[in-house]
Amino acid sequence: SAGLEPRQKAAEMTQSLTVTRRRGAATSRYRRDMAPSRAFDFLYDPLYTLSSERDHAQATIQAHLLNDEMKKLPVFQTMFSNLVHYPPYTMKLEEKNPIPPFIDRRWRGRAQQRLEALQKLALSQPSLQIPRMEYEDPEVTGRNRWKYFERPFIPFHKQIPLNVVYAVTKPEPFSLHALPSEKPPYLISQTVGTQTDYRDSEAQTDPYSPEYVVSSGSIPELLTLATLTWGRGLPATQAEVEVIERAREKRAWEATLPPLNDAAHLAKRRRMMEEMERKEWAFREEEIEELQEVRLELLKALLKNREEKRNELDVTRLDNRWFHLTREKEEKVKKILHEHTKAIRKIIAKGKNVERKLEKRDMIKDYTDYESQTYAPLSRIGYFPDNHADRYVVRNVYLNTYDGLLELEASLPDSITQPQTRAPKPRCTTTKDGFTKRSARQEMVLAQVYQTLQDKKIQVQEPRKPLRLLQKVSKLIGRPATPTLEAPSLIEEERELAVITLQKLIRGRAVQNMVSSVFFSFGHRILQQQGSGRDSVSLPTRGTTQSLH
Repeated sequence: SAGLEPRQKAAEMTQSLTVTRRRGAATSRYRRDMAPSRAFDFLYDPLYTLSSERDHAQATIQAHLLNDEMKKLPVFQTMFSNLVHYPPYTMKLEEKNPIPPFIDRRWRGRAQQRLEALQKLALSQPSLQIPRMEYEDPEVTGRNRWKYFERPFIPFHKQIPLNVVYAVTKPEPFSLHALPSEKPPYLISQTVGTQTDYRDSEAQTDPYSPEYVVSSGSIPELLTLATLTWGRGLPATQAEVEVIERAREKRAWEATLPPLNDAAHLAKRRRMMEEMERKEWAFREEEIEELQEVRLELLKALLKNREEKRNELDVTRLDNRWFHLTREKEEKVKKILHEHTKAIRKIIAKGKNVERKLEKRDMIKDYTDYESQTYAPLSRIGYFPDNHADRYVVRNVYLNTYDGLLELEASLPDSITQPQTRAPKPRCTTTKDGFTKRSARQEMVLAQVYQTLQDKKIQVQEPRKPLRLLQKVSKLIGRPATPTLEAPSLIEEERELAVITLQKLIRGRAVQNMVSSVFFSFGHRILQQQGSGRDSVSLPTRGTTQSLH
């Protein structure tokens, strides 16, 4: 049938793939990735090929550089020396050779070169016989089968087109059935996943539409929806329902129109058609207004999103700018503090030697003061004591190797490796005559004193009993008297102001007399300097005031 064809095509396009994998491979993701090559692969790996003997020598050198180590050997005469020309240790290259002696270390390209030379020589001399090379069986279907299979990558490309339909083989009626295998198939392989070329959503087809036959003279209403297809109008929404209802109303209105062959009702037909046209135009205008409103709302939403993105961008830019400025400020403050510390140190150093006298270094003071530069040098001077911390570490063969420890243990005496403990004898506190020793008596006295002291420490002091009749009465301290200030009388205030005015007048008159006395003493010299071309000037006398012309 027509409805089964799309489903059959989808089933043909979808192909499954079963991959067989070992059960222990699930934990491979927790292992580290292996290196592309190892140090001695050019000797062990038969597929590792080097182009020349020079490359073989270079690979050998690189392998030794990766495995060999530099070892420090202390020099006992200068073990604690800090001088350059008397080093405390020497460096020695310790060779580590992990290759067994039966492994051939020569370049494997010699045999290939000989074979190529023989092949070239066989072209000129046909009588020369070249030995036949026998290759090992790869055992593709045996133990080496896993080397020729790999989990496919996605997407998986097929060489055969996907629209090819394979013919189903028909079993022969008289053929014998194959003997069952020794092991069931579910024990031989395991399906870990299925890979398809198409997803389920891509394999879906349109709903099935059966064929139909329309009887003559009838037009079903369902055929008016033939323009609607799946994804384009189907399934129907509210808009499609409104369109269907309007189409029904229009068909009902067309049924009420007068026929065209009736000349008496032509005017009525024209009037009805004009009225329907006005209604359609009004409906069309409403649809246009709704579309414009939807577009306006969409435009508003887009503008709002643009403003939000722009604001976010501005805030991000301001945050970055603030961060950079803050970091620059912190760096400047740090630099200023550093310069301030340096200046303070210089001032303190100058203050220690104000007279700028040359002082000789006091060796005794430097070595007696454990805070001096001899014991604790400052790193800002350029000395870092932790850089060569391993310089004074003595490396001994007896302590760093297992064989050395065994040899050191064998050289030790039995009293150290096999210690023997003896039970202590009880101490005798009496003499031969049965008297107690003086030391025992002193120990007894000390034990009694110690016990008495411990009892006094443990003993809790009893609280004092309160007095039954007498009670202490606390005396309240009275507040100090508030100081008072007497207001001055008006008569004394007016008298004080009058005295101040009189003092001002006396001082002014004294200054005036001082100025006039200076003028009288230097008046003749002023007149001589002014010259004789002016009018005669009369000097003022004491007690009078005149003007000079």
